[in-house]
Amino acid sequence: MTRFLLKVAGGVLALIILANVLDKTVLSWTVINPGYTGIKINRLVDRGISKENVVTGFVFFNPIQSVVVVYPTFVQREVWTRSANEGGASNEELSFNTKDSVPVSIDVAVSYLLSADKVPAFYTRFRADDISNWTHGYLRDTARNIVVAIGSEYSFDDVNGVKKEEFLSRVAAELNRRTMPIGVSIQQFGLVGALRPPPELANAVNAKTKAIQDSIRTENEVRAATAEAKKKVAIAEGEAAANRALASSLDDRLLAWERLKLQRAYIDKWNGQMPSVVSGGDGGGMLLNLPAPAQK
Repeated sequence: MTRFLLKVAGGVLALIILANVLDKTVLSWTVINPGYTGIKINRLVDRGISKENVVTGFVFFNPIQSVVVVYPTFVQREVWTRSANEGGASNEELSFNTKDSVPVSIDVAVSYLLSADKVPAFYTRFRADDISNWTHGYLRDTARNIVVAIGSEYSFDDVNGVKKEEFLSRVAAELNRRTMPIGVSIQQFGLVGALRPPPELANAVNAKTKAIQDSIRTENEVRAATAEAKKKVAIAEGEAAANRALASSLDDRLLAWERLKLQRAYIDKWNGQMPSVVSGGDGGGMLLNLPAPAQK
């Protein structure tokens, strides 16, 4: 009897386990949201995949036989920097040597778009269950090789100055050329911050920049002082010319006429009385009182 009960209990337990397995097998599902593309992969046939395996929306699958990998098909942005607080946890800066043998390190940001119709071929080639692993692996390695090759064609002054945009544009174009066949188009490639040369060169560059700025400021001050001096000279010359013109217009007849006008004004103001006090004619300064006119 006991043996019979044990057999029954074992059978019930086996049924429960089988039911759970069947339940999970039949009812496993996931949702592929807009902006994503899913691919159903057959685990049992060498992880086989074809275009017919592309799935969207609600997807039901057998977790023992199949797995669903989801890729974003909207623009992805990643950064490769030296800082552990941005991008990957490790140092992912890109480095290269310029034409004049200056070692330079850069932090960059890259944006790319994965073509939905090439997702199956993309997975078949890279077996990347997580797209970020591909971004920080294959894509970064490719970008680093391109930066090293193109960066060696520029001097440090060029890549740090007027040809910086040209350098970045060439890198972005070459990176896009290499990734387009696998269904990835590069949307943007640019610097995060400034180039990092060796400290001693950075100090020299800063000193050179300061010297140029000081020279420009001094030149501007000299121009301003020269302009102010020319302005004062022009004003003085103008005043002198005016005075010369005025002096040349004062001939003898004009002066005589002015004296007559002054005398006429004096006569018009005289009250008819002679002055009661006159000074001596010898310049001694003696004053004489004149007698008042006799009353008639």
